[in-house]
Amino acid sequence: MVKIGWEVIFPPRTIERNATNPPQTLLEQFGMATEQTHDFVMFGDQQVFYLALIIHFAFSIVCAMVYLFAAQYLPITSLWQGAAFGLVVWVFFHLILMPAMGTVPAAWDQPWEEHFSELFGHAVWGWAIAACGFFLAQKDRAKTLVNL
Repeated sequence: MVKIGWEVIFPPRTIERNATNPPQTLLEQFGMATEQTHDFVMFGDQQVFYLALIIHFAFSIVCAMVYLFAAQYLPITSLWQGAAFGLVVWVFFHLILMPAMGTVPAAWDQPWEEHFSELFGHAVWGWAIAACGFFLAQKDRAKTLVNL
């Protein structure tokens, strides 16, 4: 939700490039039909591309779990209260992995607005993961998160 809210204020991609967003492109690269990746439900008068949302939410949940687990054993993970984790995720996925896979253009072919939005959006997203984790740990009777 943090990244979605951030991207409303600072859209990372042009309207043309967002016609098929990175999660949709990735699914198509794995063989899913364009009709499926662009399937949507209506919420009010807005089209909601639910598969792209599922990919984004699943990715965020997995990253949050990795962060919360790693932060308990590797204190460097929580550098800048999680913002550094968000930046590492941005660099690895948006500047290295997705361009290497052809999901998004090479970093030097992306507009500066995209870098601005993604860099700061991921930093705020990483901080939000840490803030939620710290809050949950504080509210826990044992004052710690437990890995199960």
